[in-house]
Amino acid sequence: MDQLLTNLWTRGGWFRAFTPPVVEAAPKGTPILNVPSDVLLLIGDHLQESDALSFKLACRSTFALFPHTYKTLSPSAKQDFLANIERDPLGKGTVLCHVCNKLHPFQETAGPHSKVEVDDAAAGKSLKAGKCVSRDRFAPAGNPFTLSYTHARLAMNRHFYGPEHGIPLANLCVEQSERRDAVAIRCSTSAKIMDDELFLRRTYVLTVADADVADFRSCTGPRDLKLCEHTSLFAAASPFRHSIPELQKKPAAGDDGLVPCREAPGSCGLCLMDYDITIEHCADETSYRIVIRATHQLGSCRSPRDWKWARFTECYRMHVFYPSRPNRRGSVYGPGAVQKRWADDEMEACAVLDGGSSRGLFGLSFLG
Repeated sequence: MDQLLTNLWTRGGWFRAFTPPVVEAAPKGTPILNVPSDVLLLIGDHLQESDALSFKLACRSTFALFPHTYKTLSPSAKQDFLANIERDPLGKGTVLCHVCNKLHPFQETAGPHSKVEVDDAAAGKSLKAGKCVSRDRFAPAGNPFTLSYTHARLAMNRHFYGPEHGIPLANLCVEQSERRDAVAIRCSTSAKIMDDELFLRRTYVLTVADADVADFRSCTGPRDLKLCEHTSLFAAASPFRHSIPELQKKPAAGDDGLVPCREAPGSCGLCLMDYDITIEHCADETSYRIVIRATHQLGSCRSPRDWKWARFTECYRMHVFYPSRPNRRGSVYGPGAVQKRWADDEMEACAVLDGGSSRGLFGLSFLG
């Protein structure tokens, strides 16, 4: 045995037997550049124009190899290329403008009624993207929320690409209060991202004195309050406008009062908006309190032409006299589907916090 150990030691076998193998470090540099140029050009032939330009800008070697330039790209290819830059670390602090095909800088405080935008407007200034997206925003008659597509895209960019690429959801959650004719209106907004899509809930609290109900019902047309571009509180002349039937009902006594109800459901037939309405007498019995919760599904906000967003703002209308298509009537989203999705998420969150779900904390079963 001693002789065997001596032979292994002298011949290096002992060292080789008890020494772990040395793992060679991975070669530094870019291995793809070791591929012949013909192969790289062949790869480029199978790429989209925007992806080929991104490949070209990877390093000096590929820059000299591919003939693509930004000026030669089609408008749609430029948009795809800028979208690649937007989500790249190089594009931190910028957002893609679909109107002018440019990247605009943004501030983390941006949002509906953000102080920066309000101050700039008061000073006669405008953000670089202001003129581009001034029309593509949610601002139906009597309900100027001023949520633009840029705000929604920035919120989703933060979700998809990280904090430095967008704004927090809290920026979209603003509150508004105003007095309009015979009614006092208070509105609050909450936002969620579910299944990579943006959801908003707008809660309207209206207070109307008993003696002013008749005047309240006469607030039609421009004086009316719209929950979306297609649904107003009271009936309109257009056959493509919806209204809330609970506000039209009158007591059996025949006076001008409102009929109490609780969480009566309703929905828009064109955009993804569901609502419920509660009407009740205030404690002083001299006024009514109306609570309307409108829930909107806006999609992933990757394009302003996506019908979920397009029906939300109705910025791109194909014909003024007919409902824009595609819309909800041709989709799989039935009445109440958006409201149910919001409620299911809240119930699921409560179940997780209460320990009644098998998913465990934050959906992780091993933390349950």
